[in-house]
Amino acid sequence: MKVTKVLIIDDEPKLSKVLKIKLERYCPGIEVIGEALNITEGYKKIKAHAPQLVFLDISMPGGSGFDLLDKFEFVDFQIIFVTGFNDFVLDAMKVSAIDYLLKPVATEDLKIAFEKAIKRIEEKENAAQYQLLRYNLNHLGDQKAKIAIPGANTFVEIKNIVRCEGWQKYTHVHLADGSRILSSYNIGVFKDILKTYDFYSTHKSHLINQKLISKYLKEGVVIMSDGSQVPVSRRKKEEFIEKILINTIP
Repeated sequence: MKVTKVLIIDDEPKLSKVLKIKLERYCPGIEVIGEALNITEGYKKIKAHAPQLVFLDISMPGGSGFDLLDKFEFVDFQIIFVTGFNDFVLDAMKVSAIDYLLKPVATEDLKIAFEKAIKRIEEKENAAQYQLLRYNLNHLGDQKAKIAIPGANTFVEIKNIVRCEGWQKYTHVHLADGSRILSSYNIGVFKDILKTYDFYSTHKSHLINQKLISKYLKEGVVIMSDGSQVPVSRRKKEEFIEKILINTIP
């Protein structure tokens, strides 16, 4: 079995110890090559040991996890952020398809994040996602932010997404230029990612960009800026008219 070298960077030694134990117990094929308490120590250990995966705390004395990333011209390792935050920063991470774990780290969440990281290591995906995260942190809640389309290795500006349509276990992402991208993730993932960016689920299979609504037909159909027609389910109709439509169309 191929060994994956792992480094833990966190200013809380007890949490680092628990994380190390869980990694060694539940994540096969890893070698924890070290731990660091701050970004200076972490930077030195990354340079010295070249880990493939780094578990990185966001908020630490002397500099954040983002400050550490800024020290590298090219990020050639995978990162799983470990954080006590539960706020807007996490929204930016979701949009950027960045993995994160909330403290205290749940075992099942750790196993899922680890498996995803291993897949990315094998596929050699890395630097672009962290550059994207940095960009999106400056555009929180702003449709200028870019989304990493899950399962498609493609980045698009949110403002260019007209709508998302669920299809079996996949999702068609329809763009303003008339093109569409097929994601291997279901529409529930997009509902979660885009909920803070003025998107609304009119139906269990449809998610629309409120800023790109052209008009509404009384029979329960929304006309989007690209001319597409999207149904509004009966149970959503009243809420849509009262909360969305009034604030969207003059």
